[in-house]
This record gives sequence, C-alpha cells and structure tokens, in this order.
Amino acid sequence: MTIWIVVSVVLGMAAYAVAWFGGGRTERFAAAVMLLHFGVAAMSVIYGWERHGFQLPRLIDDYIRLLIFAWLCFRSNRWWPFVMLATLGLMAVVDIVGLLDPTLSRRDLASAMVGLGYLVDLTLMLSVCERMLAGEPPASRAAWARANAATAAPPRLTSPLSRPTSDR
Repeated sequence: MTIWIVVSVVLGMAAYAVAWFGGGRTERFAAAVMLLHFGVAAMSVIYGWERHGFQLPRLIDDYIRLLIFAWLCFRSNRWWPFVMLATLGLMAVVDIVGLLDPTLSRRDLASAMVGLGYLVDLTLMLSVCERMLAGEPPASRAAWARANAATAAPPRLTSPLSRPTSDR
C-alpha cells in the first residue's frame, strides 16, 4: 500500500466521522453510504474479487453510489451533493475507460481513483464545515427520535376487556 492510499483511508475515516457527528441528516446519510462503499471496496481487495482486470462488486457499488447521490441531489437543497455527483461521475468514467482501454496501467487508474476519492472526502468534510459556519446544529438524537416516531406504526388500541381487574 502506498502512502497516498493510506492518507486516503485516514482522510476518508476522518471525513465520515466529522460528517456523522457534526453533520445533519443528509451528511449522515452520505457518510453511511460512503462507509458501505469503503467496506465493499475493502472486501473486494481482501478476497480478491478481481476477474479479467476489474472488480465487478466494486464496479457495481460505484454505480449504485452514483445513483444514490443523484437521488440525493434532487432530494436536498445543498450544494455539495452536486459536487459529489460530478466527482462520482468522473470516477465512473475512469471505470469505463479502464475497461475499454487496455493500454492504461492499473497504477494510472488507481491514481485517478485516489485523487477523485480525495475530492469526495474533502467535499463531505467541507459540507459539515459549511453547515457549522451557517450556524446550523448537527442532527441530534431528538431529531432522529422525531423521524422515527413519524414513521412508526400508530399505537394499538386495547379493548376494555383486556384491562386488568382489581382483587377486591
């Protein structure tokens, strides 16, 4: 592993922690998606899921992540999902170019992915900084409790016959 990949992992974990603890619901959702992507990418390297020069699970995960951030662009009113979507689109182009052009080495493709990964992680971290500068509080437990209560099933009505009786 090169120093650039180590720095990428450290920067990514720092960005996900900052987004989770200091961000709102949108930033937390993005951090969770990015952590899942990190897990799939790590498993594809560890278990050697590479066939014919590319890793199919990571490739599928890249396109699912692209679709999730496209959905997030239309769902939120923030600037950073558009930057993330553009960067993830460039990463998808790198994947396609890597499949179509056999003259490119794996190091060329990896350096492009690491550089674009820096941009993704820095964008997520800067989104939280922008949120803090605007004076918006991070998503608290109360906000998550309200969201869970709004989506929970209504309480069940009990019949008068099921009430406990007194022992007089």
